Amino acid sequence: MTQLRNIVLIWTLLTTTFFWTTTMRLVLKPEISDWRIFGVGGKGMAGDAWLPPLVALVALGAFYLEGRGRLRPLFHGWLLAWHGVLFALALYGTLLAGGEISFATWGLTLSFWWLVVPFAVFLGLAAWLVVHETRFGHQVPLFGWQQLNYKPLALAVALLPVAVVFFRLGEGFDGWVKIAVATTVLQWVLLVDAVGRPAARR
Repeated sequence: MTQLRNIVLIWTLLTTTFFWTTTMRLVLKPEISDWRIFGVGGKGMAGDAWLPPLVALVALGAFYLEGRGRLRPLFHGWLLAWHGVLFALALYGTLLAGGEISFATWGLTLSFWWLVVPFAVFLGLAAWLVVHETRFGHQVPLFGWQQLNYKPLALAVALLPVAVVFFRLGEGFDGWVKIAVATTVLQWVLLVDAVGRPAARR
C-alpha cells in the first residue's frame, strides 16, 4: 500500500510541476512566458495568467492535506479529478489531427499518443489507491496542521534568489534560463516535500 501511494504521489508531483515552473516564469521572466493548453493560455501577465498559479496553489494544498492525513474525501476528490482531467486532455489531444504538445524551454515536442497510456494507467492507480483507503479500511496516519518539514521548506525559499539570478542572466531559452527552470523544478519538489508527512514519522 505504501508503495502504491508513493508511486501515485510521485507521478502527481511530476504532472503538477509544469504549473509551478510556468508560474515562476510568469513572475521572473514574463517576456518568454508564452504558454497554451488548447484554447487557454497567455504571454507574460496577459491572457489567463491567473491559471498556472491557481493550479499550483490548489495542488500544493492537496499535497498538504495528504501529508496531514485529514479531510481525506477532499484529497481523494482532487486526486481523481486531477488525473481524470489529464487523461481526458491527452485523449482529446490525441483525437485532434496531428495533436502534439511542445515544451519550448527544452525544445521538445511529443505526440499526445505518448501521454494517453501513462495518464490512463495512473488514473487507474489513483482510483485503486482511493478504493483501497475507503473500502478496505486502510489506516492513514494523522498529523497536526502545523507539522511541516522545515528543512526542505527553507531550501525551497533559498532557491528563489538563485532562480531570480539565472532568469536575469538568461536571454530567450538559453542555458541560463534552462538552469533557472531546472531550479524551479527542484523548488517545487522541495515545497511538496515540505508539506508532506513529517520526515521523522514516515
